[in-house]
Amino acid sequence: MTMLLRMAVLLGVLAATGCSATGPKAAPTPTPTPSTLADCISADEQRTGGVRLPLEDGDHADAVILGSGDTGVLFANQSNADLCTWKTVYASYLVSKGYRVLLFNWSGGNAGKDVLAGVAALRAKGVHKVFLIGASLGATAVVYAAGTAQPPVDGVVSLSAAQVSFGVGAIEAAKTLTVPAIFVASQQDGNYANDARLLYAACPSKDKKLDIEPGSDHGWALVNDKIAALIETFLTSHCPPVPGWRAD
Repeated sequence: MTMLLRMAVLLGVLAATGCSATGPKAAPTPTPTPSTLADCISADEQRTGGVRLPLEDGDHADAVILGSGDTGVLFANQSNADLCTWKTVYASYLVSKGYRVLLFNWSGGNAGKDVLAGVAALRAKGVHKVFLIGASLGATAVVYAAGTAQPPVDGVVSLSAAQVSFGVGAIEAAKTLTVPAIFVASQQDGNYANDARLLYAACPSKDKKLDIEPGSDHGWALVNDKIAALIETFLTSHCPPVPGWRAD
């Protein structure tokens, strides 16, 4: 068999087996793993619970809903950090106790409106009871939201709220706040202890508590064993977790 004939036979065999005479095909490019809204959120958590909170101005806040059940807890951050601190400090614990939790990062707009959008997102997922917990700016925002949300939320915990912060007015909203409420601040934390007293006094709720702690801890730094137990008791007495199917 001549050299040309042998080459022709070889090419025919390669073609019949689907191979290329130029060598093996390059491996396909791997599909990139979807990015998550924070390092503490896994790809699975992002895929199953990631939501956008639409705002009136056309912007949005990025959020994730974790856990299942009919009782939801929204956590609002301090201004200088993302949702990961709340996830570490307390939210993951509540998920393990049967609550559905919403964590989010601020949109950069009105913080109180971000919280209201989060309440709507929880309710859209089938949550019937909603509890709000906030630290610093987040505390101011949850007091505002608790005083204005319709239908009303079921309870609110404020850790180091200001009367007004970043244009969000908690003191006026507190005057219409009739749901169960806890106001916590540290005695040596600037004006926050006085603000907590004023918010407590303005709030007409018949089920309210003021807790002024010693020291200067601010926001989520207040969540020591005592305050964690206080919050959990408050939750279980007003918003116990109700088992239920996740409404995706």
